[in-house]
Amino acid sequence: MSALSGEMVLKNCRLVDGTGSPAMEDMVITIDRSSGNIVRVDSTESVGEFLLSSGDDVFDLEGYTVMPGLFNVHSHLGLTLPFTPYRVDPYPPTYWALICYRRAVEALVCGVTSLRCPGGPHGADISVRNAIDKMMLWGPRLIVAGELLLAHGGHGYNSVGSIECSGVAQFREAARIQLRQGADFIKICLSGGLGTPGEGFRDKQMTDDEIQAVVEVAHMSGKRVAAHVGGDKAIRDAVRLGVDCIEHGYVLSEETARIMADAGTYLVPTLAVTHAFDYLERHGSPSYHVDKAREASHFHLDSIRGAIAAGVKIAVGTDLLPSDPLDGTNATVRELELLVEAGMTCLQAIRAATLSSAELCQVDHITGSLAEGKQGDLIVVAGEPDKSISDMRNLVMVVKGGHIVWSNLAGHEVRCVGVLPTGIDIGGGTFCDW
Repeated sequence: MSALSGEMVLKNCRLVDGTGSPAMEDMVITIDRSSGNIVRVDSTESVGEFLLSSGDDVFDLEGYTVMPGLFNVHSHLGLTLPFTPYRVDPYPPTYWALICYRRAVEALVCGVTSLRCPGGPHGADISVRNAIDKMMLWGPRLIVAGELLLAHGGHGYNSVGSIECSGVAQFREAARIQLRQGADFIKICLSGGLGTPGEGFRDKQMTDDEIQAVVEVAHMSGKRVAAHVGGDKAIRDAVRLGVDCIEHGYVLSEETARIMADAGTYLVPTLAVTHAFDYLERHGSPSYHVDKAREASHFHLDSIRGAIAAGVKIAVGTDLLPSDPLDGTNATVRELELLVEAGMTCLQAIRAATLSSAELCQVDHITGSLAEGKQGDLIVVAGEPDKSISDMRNLVMVVKGGHIVWSNLAGHEVRCVGVLPTGIDIGGGTFCDW
């Protein structure tokens, strides 16, 4: 994709910059089209009358709110439903890469300009990330884990893209292999979960020395470790052993939340996946999967409410595809609404989906907030989502790195999305039939 010359100028907009600060009125954001970087963020009054070159695009956004592009930090691009009680690989690695890329484009369309993938088949997410980074293809910024690590017979043993290990040596070796193949972080399955039969989501499945071995290997390379954990005791052990991020946290006590806050451990709640019964049933999920999701939902919202009150650092992920339809919107926006239901203010939820998630992914120097020198990753919504989070449903424009993904703004309509022609369905959950 060739660089564009000139500047993109967004004027007269409400700005929610992602830092948690209140909205600023009548702002101007200027993006250099060739580099994709934001070169100026200022008030309309301070900018005054400015001259535009012939290559400039000017967008009058009076009545709209501009925000950083969203993150979804827990989305398996290789997700297939229904889960089976055994491992079956229906596709060759090349087709997996195409599935992952198509879903990455779907995420970008719904405003997710950065996406963290905590485990996938055959390193397909690494290949897609590399292609996007080289500008061979256009898509969201990807932060990827490669294949996930778990104990023999543990959570995810029935999933393509998992590596079963037993003992310190095997876990160390597996972590080193993923780092060598280009993983940005390491994902472990420390406890049972919803999608694997014959286990409880509180069950601890890795020993302390196995956990510590993975943490040591990752930290030596400056990488972080994310742990799938459902139960309170296992969460506490993970924090004690240096795990950087807890995924899910279905059952989380107030004491453990305080320990997490003190340690600076991140939490990715994935409330969407425990509030998606109709979605799971529509996709043919077996009864054990739906039943465990219902059981976890009895605790999950209260657990996250306690974590928010304790000051735990929250990032936004869904454990569903970012674009999956859920309760009248997409899964990413629904996760924000659920976080507000759990006690976050609208501004806190927006920060969780932008700057806090960028900090977790170690890319906050590049994106996650709208500031001079950062990439021009942003979305435009009608309304005031900092006051009513459901206004996030009113997306009218998506920009990544100064390039318009799509726009419904009058006079600036853009319909073509990356390599996808007009009229192609971009709903989630597609392309799983061979």
